Amino acid sequence: MKQKSIISAVALSLGLLTAGAANAVPFNISIVADNDFAIFGGTSTSINDVLYQNGVVWNSQISQLSTLTFNLAPTDTTFYVLAMGGGGQENISGKVNGVNISGIPVSMSGDIRSFLSGYDLNAVTNGTYNANLADVQYAFAHTTWGAATANTSDIVISSAGFGSGYHFDDSTAHLFRFDAISVGVQVPEPAGIALLGLGLVGLVAARRRKTA
Repeated sequence: MKQKSIISAVALSLGLLTAGAANAVPFNISIVADNDFAIFGGTSTSINDVLYQNGVVWNSQISQLSTLTFNLAPTDTTFYVLAMGGGGQENISGKVNGVNISGIPVSMSGDIRSFLSGYDLNAVTNGTYNANLADVQYAFAHTTWGAATANTSDIVISSAGFGSGYHFDDSTAHLFRFDAISVGVQVPEPAGIALLGLGLVGLVAARRRKTA
């Protein structure tokens, strides 16, 4: 009877842990880009999924500025903002979970515009270009990373009201990489969950040997 009770407790514990791990991690974001942007989830070494595709021109982004909510998958620890320029002063600014993106650790990729199929300056200027996940993943594997250029004077950054943001070169496209933990999101650790599960299974095995 004790064995069955222990096994049931292990099954219940693992079930609860698995259910908890399956829940996506929510993010709140307010962002304005000149001109277009998209958001992706992943890890420090991969981009795994599309979280958000912007659909409006930069001045409409400001007039409609609100907090968007999207989910980071349990296995993801990093979010990426793909900033896309359509000509002129290219920049991005905003907040994630109330934290200004210019105040947290960030890395900026090289220009990946050439990797984005169908990249059209008019569509990007209008905020209607949708980046393909496979293109972005391929670009990720072939780009280099460096420091982002902070800016407080670009027109869109000033107009958006965040006070500061990041600037990049005319008509280029760049990934900005941020760790989820830097904006207060504690991502579940699958390895830790698995380790706890193994420990519980080991406890059952030890009990069986003892009662045998």
